[in-house]
Amino acid sequence: MAKTTASLRSCVRLLSIAMPLFGLFAAPAPAQEKSGVAPSAAAAPAPSAKSPSAKSKGRVYVKDLEGTWISRDFVERLRATRAPHALAKQAAGIAIKIQLEGRSYPILITNFQRAVLETIIDVEPDAKPNSYRLVLAKSDGAVSSKDVTYIYFRGERNADGRFETLSISEPNFAKKRFLTYLRLNDPLDNFVNRAVIAGKYKDAEGQAYEFSETGEAVLPDRSFAYEVSLDPSTANCELIQNHREREPDGTDRIGFAWKGPELRLFKVSGSKPPFKCDSKPFAVLTRQ
Repeated sequence: MAKTTASLRSCVRLLSIAMPLFGLFAAPAPAQEKSGVAPSAAAAPAPSAKSPSAKSKGRVYVKDLEGTWISRDFVERLRATRAPHALAKQAAGIAIKIQLEGRSYPILITNFQRAVLETIIDVEPDAKPNSYRLVLAKSDGAVSSKDVTYIYFRGERNADGRFETLSISEPNFAKKRFLTYLRLNDPLDNFVNRAVIAGKYKDAEGQAYEFSETGEAVLPDRSFAYEVSLDPSTANCELIQNHREREPDGTDRIGFAWKGPELRLFKVSGSKPPFKCDSKPFAVLTRQ
């Protein structure tokens, strides 16, 4: 139970993110490109001596899918708007985390407001080429056929034998519609920071501000570990706040909004969600 609770909390930050859905999603995958998103998941137990080789043509194991997957539509819209709260009110983003824990492979699925945590029992081929299904259960113990559920997915390996995109029929938040998911090549937090706010800035008085990709906020009067909120119920504005895992007792909150090339920062009031942002910014920043 403790293990499940920790995974869910982590995911949910992946989420906030609800999720570093697994530390949401906090353990980095091997970086491949600056964007942090794979172009255009962890492993099931190793096959026994009687089983086909892990390299058998067409055979897919859970280890092939290990990692963090995020819906392509959300990635594209987040980069375009840099406003995750506003975006969440228009279309839900979905993130999926598959990660080895002990001898099992939990799968965490979140829309950044709610999360579902199950365990992958197996990966089975479907009737069509390059089509498969994940066999899921609430726990990794012995289960009967009536206790399992399925998530169908499609995909082809690239020249390196790696899945970089998958078409997944997710039942909880996408109503089983096949959507395209991209593999993240670094932690979800880092990707979101980079897409939304990361950079070095100066205000009208020439004072320096910085929001790093790895989650350090440096202002003229203070510094703190930050994360970008993805849950619109948190505040009536876009929001950065103390990183929940690195500074769980922190009370730093800053509202923000982009107006063209300007990043506007707002004071935040309230002792609990939903927090409220001032109508006028306390700083207007330009990127350096």
